[in-house]
Amino acid sequence: MPKNLSVADIIEKNKLYSNTPFVILLDVEIIDPATGLVNQTIHLARNNEDVVYNSNTYVKSSFEFKFGAEAGETPNVSISITDYQNSIQGLLQEYGGGLGSHITVFVVNAGNLTQAPDNIEYFDVITATTSNYVVEWSLGAENILTHQFPKRKQFKDRCSWRYAGAECGYAGPLPSCDLSLDGPNGCQYHNNTPNFGGFPGINASNVRYA
Repeated sequence: MPKNLSVADIIEKNKLYSNTPFVILLDVEIIDPATGLVNQTIHLARNNEDVVYNSNTYVKSSFEFKFGAEAGETPNVSISITDYQNSIQGLLQEYGGGLGSHITVFVVNAGNLTQAPDNIEYFDVITATTSNYVVEWSLGAENILTHQFPKRKQFKDRCSWRYAGAECGYAGPLPSCDLSLDGPNGCQYHNNTPNFGGFPGINASNVRYA
């Protein structure tokens, strides 16, 4: 398949050739509006079973793309995700509807998950709505002007790692962290201060960029 086919074209082609084992995967980077940092990444697969791709487990999900265009206007893309567990809607409530979050769409061949994707496209979430267990995001082309640069802020007293993620390294029983160094539910309380993602030694301005 040509590498320059759009997601819409691949979806239509897959409808015509249903024996072709294409699977659409999503990486959804949820942005914390308070910090501009990625809070966590959700991995979803439009499939009836989970898919392991590039060392990530993409959870089986039901989602659909919608494509439209008015005369003289740029084509628009939206995605609707059925969320019976309310796992995504809960994140939306906590992080401003997911606005500004980054979505990467992969189209992979399920018969050979070791090869590169047939197609990758990048979007940002422009608007978000939820209703009857369905999350709908209106998507726009990724806007590099909205991306934080440098990519990482250095906070004096706030950890920038995702809790229990690879950098944090916490694998204990506590279900949450307040991302502080010595707060009531912080890094010291978790006995995890060697992995604290803040910078206690910086000056009183409290933040630098790296």
